Amino acid sequence: MQTVKVERVRGVNDILPSTYQIDQQIKSILSRNFESYGYQPIDVPLIEYTELYLKKSGEDIISRLYDFIYRNRRLCLRPEFTASVVRAYLDNLQEVPLPVRLYYTGPVFRYEQPQKERYRQFTQMGIELIGATGAIADGEVISLASQGLGRLGLTEYQTFIGHVGVLNNFLDHLQLNTRLRSFLLSQMETLRTEGKEVVKNRLSEIYPAFKKDTSLAGELDTNTTNKKITDILQNLEENEARTAIFELLESMNIELTSTRAPEEIVDRLLVKIKHQDQTKELNQALEFMTELSQLKGEPQAILKEAEKLLSGYNLVDDYGLAQLQDILKSLEAFNIDKNLISLDLGISRGLQYYTGMVFEIYDTKLGVERKLCGGGRYDDLVISLGSKQEIPATGFSYMMEELRKELVEKAHLSFNNYQFVEVLVVGLSRQDYSDSVRIAEKLRQLGLRVETDVIGRDIQNNIEYGNQQKIPFLIILNSAEKQDSKVLLQNLDSGEQKKLELHEVVNQVRNIKGNTNYQK
Repeated sequence: MQTVKVERVRGVNDILPSTYQIDQQIKSILSRNFESYGYQPIDVPLIEYTELYLKKSGEDIISRLYDFIYRNRRLCLRPEFTASVVRAYLDNLQEVPLPVRLYYTGPVFRYEQPQKERYRQFTQMGIELIGATGAIADGEVISLASQGLGRLGLTEYQTFIGHVGVLNNFLDHLQLNTRLRSFLLSQMETLRTEGKEVVKNRLSEIYPAFKKDTSLAGELDTNTTNKKITDILQNLEENEARTAIFELLESMNIELTSTRAPEEIVDRLLVKIKHQDQTKELNQALEFMTELSQLKGEPQAILKEAEKLLSGYNLVDDYGLAQLQDILKSLEAFNIDKNLISLDLGISRGLQYYTGMVFEIYDTKLGVERKLCGGGRYDDLVISLGSKQEIPATGFSYMMEELRKELVEKAHLSFNNYQFVEVLVVGLSRQDYSDSVRIAEKLRQLGLRVETDVIGRDIQNNIEYGNQQKIPFLIILNSAEKQDSKVLLQNLDSGEQKKLELHEVVNQVRNIKGNTNYQK
């Protein structure tokens, strides 16, 4: 009967033993780094209610979720950890004194087009600092990310720090409607990588009034619109427009009869008229975003350029730039190399729950831009998920697959340098099998990783197998010598042999007593 092979699901990978061991080494090093700062481990479910991720990211994230209905419940596989960790904090840890420091590791799932070095299942490892605000907390998070890379032996990287408050404040100034504002926030990365025209095309799809093909977009066509009262009102200052509406109503003997005050009715009407066509504001936003996205480089120089940009738009920064300056000062206390830090005011991180500082760390020497980690501040998320009070929070996560590739390519870790099995125990004959199991069990109790021959190979084949598996030592048992308390330990690399007590075997394998000569 012919069978059909079941293929691996596209966009996911098998983690084979050698790769798994490298991942474990990385996690062990990073865990120790997190714990040195007082962070405690937490794990959260793979499956959550979809609503958890919609509350702050909105319906736009749906296309990237593994989202499904099961028994009348809308569920999804977690696309990231932050929302789940905050949910776990609200469920279980609100009685713990703030700040709460937590770290996590595990797989996440996003339904995206599989690309080189991008998968639908991947691993994140990171931290959440819940209940702390200000530059000192943000500095700790950035420092923690940098020091973790240093403990892994990575030094050729660059940390790019930004602040979403700069763009948020500008969009607030334009008074765009919520949908358009959210769209623009999500397009910052597209603007930088694909250009303004791509964003304009997408904007035209969701907002048909936007005229992308004319340099006069957003301006009024005086040949047709001057005849319209609404267009006239749009060009007036707010107080002038309000007065004009009252005068128009009075001249027509129209009285406002409603449960609302006449002033409230006119104000609501004015808001609707003023924001009926936001093409002009959208063009201003795109121009500002384009200039902002180009501000990337040495921190103090970028801060000066950003101040000039805001001044050109008649804006005064009261949040973003000042806080970036404070964060840079806080990083000095952590002794972070200034040459490894840049400002990048075009960072958006793609998730709309960020409210302040954002940062990303990239490899800088391999010729391929590889993001190693990213994070930022999300002060509104905790209360949006059910907290009774506002609680600030910040955090970051490493991209574990990227870290692994980086470490292997730079030879800091090797697929071959982790020796899983340390000793292979074999008998000269099948009658020696029980003794080989007994010896193996004793060595395991003493802390060694031991394998026994379970298929009855002869000595030569066991030696060949041990070499293929890169097992460094072989113990050969002979029933004729089982009264002897010593065992014969063979170094499979050199072929030399020595009779040793079991505790001496452990010392020899672990090199506790250094290298000793073997005697045949």
